[in-house]
Amino acid sequence: MQHRVLEIAFNPGSSLQWHIHGAVRRENARLWERLVRLHAFVRRRNWKWPSKGSLEKWAKGKFPGMHSQSVQQTIAEFLEAVESTRQKRKNLRDAGKLEQLEQARYPWKTARYRDVTFTNQAVKRKGNRLTFPCGKIDGRFCHLSVPLPKGFVEPGKLMEARLEFCSVSLVYAIPARDEAVQDNVPVVAVDPGVNTLMAATDGEKVVLVSGRAVKAMVQYRNKTLAEITQRQSFHKKGSRRWRKLQKRKRHMLARSKRKVRDCVHKATRIVADAFPGAGVIVGKPFNDAAQKMERKRAQTVSQATNAMMIRYLDYKMAGAEEIEEHYTSQTCPVCARRNKCRRIYTCTGCGLTAPRDVVGSLNIRTKGLHGEIQKVEPHEVPRQIKYRRIPVHGKRRSTAGHAARSSDLPPLQQAA
Repeated sequence: MQHRVLEIAFNPGSSLQWHIHGAVRRENARLWERLVRLHAFVRRRNWKWPSKGSLEKWAKGKFPGMHSQSVQQTIAEFLEAVESTRQKRKNLRDAGKLEQLEQARYPWKTARYRDVTFTNQAVKRKGNRLTFPCGKIDGRFCHLSVPLPKGFVEPGKLMEARLEFCSVSLVYAIPARDEAVQDNVPVVAVDPGVNTLMAATDGEKVVLVSGRAVKAMVQYRNKTLAEITQRQSFHKKGSRRWRKLQKRKRHMLARSKRKVRDCVHKATRIVADAFPGAGVIVGKPFNDAAQKMERKRAQTVSQATNAMMIRYLDYKMAGAEEIEEHYTSQTCPVCARRNKCRRIYTCTGCGLTAPRDVVGSLNIRTKGLHGEIQKVEPHEVPRQIKYRRIPVHGKRRSTAGHAARSSDLPPLQQAA
């Protein structure tokens, strides 16, 4: 069973709906804050942490502004966060990295609003609308009515929905693809990155999608977020000016999220059109590499859109499989010698010269097909390279312009 997440825009159509929208998210934030304080209280006294059933019994009736199943979902999310942090701290102790224990903190942040999760049993569809029960607000039972886009078709069974600020995320379960069919489809390897968002190859041609647009959007978001946060620090929390800045921050983050998502959609569509009906092998991103980088570079790598890109490739093409990508961009595909290079890979052994992203995607493909990086003949290294840029802000660039720019980088070369 596989899952697909669809996000739809939602702006309440009346002041009452806005009031319910804010009240249920504030109630969920209050529940999360109580759980954070309870966990800190229990840890200070070295008591045994209560079970999920005990927490659900404790929370019963204390948060009337939420549906009972939404309360249970929040408790489950908190327990999952506690367990993942506990396991990470245990791994750090076993590895002797005691200085990094302070970075692995248990849930401690609180907020005024928090997104609410609804189960499929609570969400009801009536025609072209979804109804979300929001518990008892101001002495009466309330609900939110979310209109669906025109022509909306559910891809599978609805599992859960998440109410966010001005949007709703719907999680659907879709049947797993038949493995017998997968054996007859071509295989494409994708190497995710930052400057080059994706490098895709089927062993014969390579498509490189520039990630400069997404990188610029993320950098602008970080810079604007830092400026707004700094201005907020000069005002009292909860004051009128502070709330205005908080609203501006939410709108900026929501807009940035939509723009980045649009760019990733267009980038994955470029790859899907270049290799129609192909299965995908994607290099699994690992965040441990960011810990060895300097601060700015580490922030860029850790905020890459790899997970979103893998999810879009999974349903636009014939499935996506993740494999470890360690040393795939440093290993020569011809002689298997490791070389650390920048954008252009130059092997000191056989003299192979190629863009580093081409080398990485080719090694990911052989590793995904054979279980390890295998050598290829010099003539098997792809020579046909296409450089594509993501059209942003409604501007469309012709394919001829992309082909004209492909000569700016050096072609593949092999030593005689």
